[in-house]
Parts: sequence; structure tokens; C-alpha cells
Amino acid sequence: MTIKKLFYIAIAGSVLCFCGDLLLGCFYPVKKVGMFHLFPAFSEEWSNAAPIRFVIGGILGVIALLLMFCGFYAIFVLLKEKASKYDKTFLIASAVFVAVGTLYHCVFAISAWLYNQLAIENITLAKQISERFFATFICVALLAAISFMILSIIMFYAAIKGTWGKKRWVLINPLLFMGLSIMAATILPANAIINGMFDWGQQSLALLLVFCAFSKIPCTTSS
Repeated sequence: MTIKKLFYIAIAGSVLCFCGDLLLGCFYPVKKVGMFHLFPAFSEEWSNAAPIRFVIGGILGVIALLLMFCGFYAIFVLLKEKASKYDKTFLIASAVFVAVGTLYHCVFAISAWLYNQLAIENITLAKQISERFFATFICVALLAAISFMILSIIMFYAAIKGTWGKKRWVLINPLLFMGLSIMAATILPANAIINGMFDWGQQSLALLLVFCAFSKIPCTTSS
């Protein structure tokens, strides 16, 4: 399979992941407290949503991340082709990001589903149980954040070295795009759509832009 085809698969995965993020996150944002200041906040509107929404959101996330790994693998091949000494580190960081990201999507989707189902009986209890469930599993998500930073730094270093051709490629970086999304979420008026796109969907949107850019690189390499 050619490198370009791998990027096209990753682009499709990024779109699916973004759709899954919207299903889970297009709710009016609420104040983040405690450890949840580091993660997209739970929303009380979850109790009024159709439960199938969270099921589909979780499934899309799992499928999407597996497809997105194709894009990371393609970048690894390009790094290896240029004899980069960081190619294996990039591949490991990408694998960790995808594996932990899959867990993150599943746990968040299940947390939302639990909240939705238990809120029928007691909304306070629903919030407590779903947050405890989330907190029990999701500390490992820090591994995804660290891996995301590592692969972004390697891509930035490769761009400075001219690995991708022109040095303007330093601007094609997932960490930079994610930072712009965070700024957008802060500047734009708070509503459910902005929250879903730029708070929950910031990573999938950033990677979509990166994979789209890399798909334009002239390359005849096959995997």
C-alpha cells in the first residue's frame, strides 16, 4: 500500500473520530473542577440525551483511532526513509497515543452512558458514580498526552531539519493546531457546538489537518 493511501485512511479515521467527539461533547460546557480541570467537563445535559448517542460516539472513537494509526505509520516510514534516529521513538509514541486514546474514548463514552441511565433515578448519584468510574480508569490518559507531545516534538524537529522539504512545514504540527483550537474555544462564545468542536474535538481536528497536509507530499514509497 502506498504512503498516500495510508494518509487517506488516516484522514477518514480523523473525520470519524471528530464525529465521535461531537456526539460526546456537543453539550453546553460546565465548570471544570478538581482533576476534571484537565479533561473536557461532564455535562448535566447528558441526562437528557439519547443513550445511543454515547454508544455510537464510543464505537466511532475506537474504529477511528485504529484508522488514524495508518497516518502515524506513514510518517514513521517517511522518517525512516530519511534515516532519522527518532523514527522508532515516533512509532512507539504513536502506538501508545492510539492505544490509550482508544481507552479514553471507551471510558468517557461509558461514563456518559452511566450518567444518562442513572440520572433517571438520581442525578446527584449519577454524577458521583460516573465521575468515580471515569477517575478510576482515566489517569492513564496522561500517557496519551505525553505521547502526543513527543510525536509532535519529533515532527517539529524533523521539519526544522528540512525532512519534509521546505521549512514552512514547522507550521504543520498537531501540537500547534491543538493549541489554536484551545485558543478558539477560549475566544469564541461558549455554546454546545464550540465546546464539541474545539474542546472535545481538538485532537482529532488537529490530526485531520496534519494528515491532509502530509497527503500532499510527493512520495512513491510503498509500505
